[in-house]
Amino acid sequence: MPTIRNTRGIDIIASKENKTINIQVKTNSYGKTKYPLSEENENLVSDRLYYVFVTLKERTERPEFYIVPSKFVADYVKKTHEHWATLPPKVQKETYEGASKDEIVSKRRKSKLRRFPNYVGEMLTEFKDFKINNYRDRWDLLE
Repeated sequence: MPTIRNTRGIDIIASKENKTINIQVKTNSYGKTKYPLSEENENLVSDRLYYVFVTLKERTERPEFYIVPSKFVADYVKKTHEHWATLPPKVQKETYEGASKDEIVSKRRKSKLRRFPNYVGEMLTEFKDFKINNYRDRWDLLE
C-alpha cells in the first residue's frame, strides 16, 4: 500500500500475515551509480524499515533492485558524509575561497546532500566488504 506524501521516510507499507514492513524507495536513472539521500536518512532506522534502491534501465529492460536494511543505510550515509566533510574540495568554488580547513569542514557537515553507495568508489575501512550486488533482488530480506 503506498503512503500519502507526508509520511516521513516511508513510501510503501507491506504486510503479510502478521508481519508489516516499511519501504523507502530511492530511484536513479540508467548508468548512474549513486542514489541521492539527505541528512534525515541518517536517523531513519528500524528493524521494519528497508530501502529499495532502483536503477531504471532502457524501456525494454527490467530495472535493477537492491534491498538494504535501514540500519546499514543510516550507518553508511552518516560515516561516509563525515569522511567527505573532511576532504578538501576537488574544485575550488567561491564558497570555499579564503576559508580555513575548519571552516570548510563546518560548511560541509551542514550539507544536506548524502549519497549511497559511496561517491568516490572506494569504501571506508568498515564498509570495505560491502558490495551493492550482494543486495540485488534480495526480496528474501523482506520475508
